[in-house]
Amino acid sequence: MIVGVTPGGTPENPSALMLADAWTALQPPGASADGGVSYQAWVPVAESRVLTTRIRSDLRRQVGEGWSIDVNRSDYAAYNGADPLLLLKVVVAGAASLILILAALGLLNISMVTVRTRIREIGIRRSFGATAARVFFGVMMESVVATVAAGVVGVILAILALKNPWVTDWLTSNAGLQDVPAFPFSAALLGLAVAAGVGALAGLLPALVAVRVKPIDAIRY
Repeated sequence: MIVGVTPGGTPENPSALMLADAWTALQPPGASADGGVSYQAWVPVAESRVLTTRIRSDLRRQVGEGWSIDVNRSDYAAYNGADPLLLLKVVVAGAASLILILAALGLLNISMVTVRTRIREIGIRRSFGATAARVFFGVMMESVVATVAAGVVGVILAILALKNPWVTDWLTSNAGLQDVPAFPFSAALLGLAVAAGVGALAGLLPALVAVRVKPIDAIRY
């Protein structure tokens, strides 16, 4: 039974891809698995060596004698020492850094204007006993909370884009992926950390300006 046709195949060596359970069910009783069975799994790069040894050992115990077990990496990093995507990563990182710097400057400008319009409020708080550390922390956290909230929205949008049916269909049909990997948790944490860092840098100067406000001058302002 033919269930589909893939473009670009070679007529001299036709091939078919199917699930291992379905292939086993089609074999006659007593037939051996001479054709071989393969299984691909996503594993962390840092743990690939340990998992390779462990998976090979577990499979040998499960299938018993008479089987040949071969476990290896099939990603591009396993065949060459240099990262072929290094240039692309550097360009993307540079563009992202430039965008973050421009965003931080814009947020810094807004924060400075906000602090200048709140000089009287800050002076009244200082006259009622608010310490310099409390004023500094309050102004700083306004920027940090705003950027972290924006980072959460960005992570959610990135997850929705990755899990979009159009994107997953393209990855499985054109990119040849059997299983689309999950959104990396480390990337979400990195995005939130960068967002918090940008907010802290953008709120540092306004917080220092707010701390230097004298209560008597602010009340007269």
